[in-house]
Amino acid sequence: MCFIFTFLWLLAKVKRSVYFLRMKKRQDIIQAAERLFYNNGFHATSTDRICEEAGVSTRTLYRHFPSREQLTAAVMEARQQRFFADLYAPDHPQALEKLFAVLGEWMASYGSGGCFFLKAWGEYAQENVQLCALALDFRYALRDYIATSVKHSALADAVWMLFEGAITAALIRGPQAAYDAGKAAAILMASEEAKR
Repeated sequence: MCFIFTFLWLLAKVKRSVYFLRMKKRQDIIQAAERLFYNNGFHATSTDRICEEAGVSTRTLYRHFPSREQLTAAVMEARQQRFFADLYAPDHPQALEKLFAVLGEWMASYGSGGCFFLKAWGEYAQENVQLCALALDFRYALRDYIATSVKHSALADAVWMLFEGAITAALIRGPQAAYDAGKAAAILMASEEAKR
């Protein structure tokens, strides 16, 4: 009886290990694809290059992502989740300060070569409605986050435009553009508070 219990316990442990190994491979694929898509473009990045970067076989990639579109969608969803996970809740007093700080940190870590989601939208705008919707979903979620943080619609629009402008300005100025936009947003917020 003890042998059967030990065997079942070991079998469960092996299954758990295989599951975690598969999930790690999935994450490796997503991370490699994200880096390559950002730096080289979505269409210009070959499946072979993703597999090489992730250290997986083509078969493993297709086991996790049966199509290129599913991989691209998973990458966009993962990136959006990670970005928003780094933020404070929108009603936190320093939510906007944190938003611009996170943008600067992301630019320093992942590059300041433009917005990942706008790149996706640009490449898929004429061919894949689902991927375009996912790319724009980031913009809508960001806009909602700012609107919830600010509450005054004209001021929320101004802060949102500062955020969007910082992404473009970073092409020339690097991550500092995000920090400077954050300072400008703080000045706008303080000016609005002084009026009340």
